[in-house]
Amino acid sequence: MFVSEYTLWLTSAHERYVAAKKLVEASKNDPPTEPYRSKYRAKDMLTDLVCELEKWRNVSEVQIRLLSILINYEISVLKIETDETGSGSQVLTIILEEARAVAETPECIHLTIKILNQLGIIWSERGEVEKSLAYLQEAETLYNNYKTKNNRCPFELEELFTVENVTNEDWTSFEKTFTHTLYYLAQVYEHLDDSNKSAMYCRETLKRQRESGEYETNDWAMNCATLSQYFIQEKQFPEARHLLSCAAYVLLKYEIKVEQKLEENRDAWTEVHQSKASLSCCWLKYCVNLLAEPPYSEEKDKESEKFSRLIEDEDVIKMEKRIPCYITSYDDAKSLFIFATNHVSVAKSYFTLNEYANNYSQIIQDNSKLYKNLAAHDPDRGRQCKMHKRRLDILEELLRRLNPQFYLAVCRQLQFELGEICHEMIDLKTKIANESGEGLNVHRAKKINSLALKGIQHFQDFIDSMKDKDGNLPTTYSKDISYTTIIL
Repeated sequence: MFVSEYTLWLTSAHERYVAAKKLVEASKNDPPTEPYRSKYRAKDMLTDLVCELEKWRNVSEVQIRLLSILINYEISVLKIETDETGSGSQVLTIILEEARAVAETPECIHLTIKILNQLGIIWSERGEVEKSLAYLQEAETLYNNYKTKNNRCPFELEELFTVENVTNEDWTSFEKTFTHTLYYLAQVYEHLDDSNKSAMYCRETLKRQRESGEYETNDWAMNCATLSQYFIQEKQFPEARHLLSCAAYVLLKYEIKVEQKLEENRDAWTEVHQSKASLSCCWLKYCVNLLAEPPYSEEKDKESEKFSRLIEDEDVIKMEKRIPCYITSYDDAKSLFIFATNHVSVAKSYFTLNEYANNYSQIIQDNSKLYKNLAAHDPDRGRQCKMHKRRLDILEELLRRLNPQFYLAVCRQLQFELGEICHEMIDLKTKIANESGEGLNVHRAKKINSLALKGIQHFQDFIDSMKDKDGNLPTTYSKDISYTTIIL
């Protein structure tokens, strides 16, 4: 009879648990004056359940222990979400000790990893990054051990109310929870300045999201593009190219989907165009940095192409084949330059000077670097000089359009770079004159003198930009400009 009563109580407890979860979902619609109303009600319902548990411990000690961990976990999450983080973290710490005893069982593995994830988040937000890392590493170890030793599907949290009748074979929810673990590990390693591990975990997160289909398309593409910047800095261009190609592929599919229902998705359409422009900025960084590299052998690069691919689709592979990931000749450099200039146009079409002055300025400065780095691969000094002249034109145009009152730092960068360009062009024109056998005739000397005066003026403008209202230069300079000032 007592067992029968326990079964009835389990059914009632399960129904109240589900009702509490529905209240949490409904809390999105709570009025601004009572933002936690539904969550407070849910917490009260769960607290009542905890009070009832002890009565049934002699009937099913194992299940009651699991339910105690589960319900207290849900209460702790609600405490955290209602600004009671201290109390919530205390509850989590207590139930973690109970969960550890049965952590590697199908019944508790999923719940234990959720508890560890939550503690990892809490301690990371408190600035205790090492402590956060310890919890997340424990979650990772638990997951790996379970996958190695156990082929039984972990219980869903709600299934702990019906442990004897569970036939679930769907690992999706469990795998999604571990994907969150990897995501949090990526953030923690970033805070610890371990860029390599952060990138590794971020990449694995993206891979698992793609395989499961559990991701927001636009966010996934942008995260891919952002991650590529790490591999660009590390000069791992094949992998950076792959990530950017994956981002472009996914974003294109998303754009087609949004375009089919354009009237219903105006906001999504705007988001797509912003993402395409942001992706073009990332491609631009890829091209600028690759062009800055000296030519190197194909054999060396083939070794660096050995990495796990996020997407195996033929369209992605074709895209990658069209884009160089190493430079062996001027033709390679020119091909990459043409590809990059197309992305300059895409980026500028969204990030206009009037609306996104900083973004626009960065695009123009990167465009200048494209010409500079292409010139380094070109054996023809005449063409080199024309490329630097193009740099001079686009940067002077940008400088004219920027108000130094609001964009002083950018203006200083431009002034100094323009001075350097003039110096470089003088050097090139002098070499061209000497190599021609004619030397410096009047026409050439006049051009060189004009460049010299222009370069001096740009450097002078750079120095003048640091003067105070009385026309005095500072006695000390910030680190970002001290070196350039010393050179001048």
